[in-house]
Amino acid sequence: MAKRKASNRNKNLEKLVSVVSLLALICCWYLGGQRADTSQMRFFADFLTQGESVVEVAPQLFKIVNDSEAKPQASKWVSFGSGIGYGGALSVATVFLPDDKLHTIALLSSKETAPYFAKVSEEKLPNALLGQSAKQAFSHDGVTGATLTSQAYISAVDSAADLLRQHKFGYSLFEPTSPWQQLQWLDAAAVVFFIAAVALNRSRSKHKAKLNAGLLLGSTLVFGFYSASLYSVSTIGGMIGGAWLMGVANYTPFILLGLSIVYIGYYNRNIYCQSLCPFGAVQQCLAKVGNAKSSPIRQPFFIWFPRLLLLVTLCMGAYFRSPAAFIYEPFGIAFGMIGGIYLFVLTIVIVLTSLVVRRPWCQSLCPINAMTDFIVFNKNWLKQIRSQRSKKRPHIQKAKEA
Repeated sequence: MAKRKASNRNKNLEKLVSVVSLLALICCWYLGGQRADTSQMRFFADFLTQGESVVEVAPQLFKIVNDSEAKPQASKWVSFGSGIGYGGALSVATVFLPDDKLHTIALLSSKETAPYFAKVSEEKLPNALLGQSAKQAFSHDGVTGATLTSQAYISAVDSAADLLRQHKFGYSLFEPTSPWQQLQWLDAAAVVFFIAAVALNRSRSKHKAKLNAGLLLGSTLVFGFYSASLYSVSTIGGMIGGAWLMGVANYTPFILLGLSIVYIGYYNRNIYCQSLCPFGAVQQCLAKVGNAKSSPIRQPFFIWFPRLLLLVTLCMGAYFRSPAAFIYEPFGIAFGMIGGIYLFVLTIVIVLTSLVVRRPWCQSLCPINAMTDFIVFNKNWLKQIRSQRSKKRPHIQKAKEA
């Protein structure tokens, strides 16, 4: 009896937490939308000098004039542009001199993971674009390890320059792309790998373990070391916020996440972690090397803390409209050696722990478990509500007939 009461209390607590979590996400998203986008205003406030004023020539295109001149001429041109990066839109402000050469680039907003954009800056990509003329399309070799981010940056600058080209020269060189044009072979591979994982998990083959190991190896090579297309907190935030509808440079993590959610909703299991997760595969290999022991039983702390961490990061990402700014997974370090010092330390700790404990990251901080628990719990809760309503209907019908 006491156990039953404790179980009911736990379920009621989870129901309360579930509702509060949804309300918190909605509230953060709403409050984030109320924050006025003042990035352009801040740029002009920092850029203008005394005696200069701004004249709007066309949407997103302005000229800077000197108020002391009898017939003010454009001393500089300012235009704004955007490109589609790994996590979504990236916007910049550009300043062109009267001879149409690029003088200044300022990043206004970005949904890219900070370490990837830091790599773009370290490779001096912005400096390489300065001095190029707006009369020609801007170009530069992509930055290794941050190709999508560097391409988005160049596209943003080129789209800003196109406004000046159209106004001064009457032609356009920049061709905006549709979000669906970003689809690539990796996206098809994600679907194929997921179908293979489903078929394997539902089969009764005596070679199931070996086939699963092969599938994990293939997934690690393709979605890990080759493309770093694992889905993470930023992918979950982008899925909730609709970033994938507005356009992202890599849809593969969203496809894997979407398929996982559908499978969890139907079978109450996440086969991505079991058969496709590259970081999980790396931990399993390390466990073989160190002859690691089985993972311990999940303690309440390792159940509730990842849930809280996931909720906080999703709320922060929703409020600031930048889910990638609040990631805490060590995937960038593990598969590309890109990331801050704290992620580097975390990765080392996980690698060493994996030698003695199987899948320590999966059993402690992984947000995928928290996401899976949330989906399964709410699915069962809705199922319970429907069941209770269906039981009440015959009694209500009898009461009406009486």
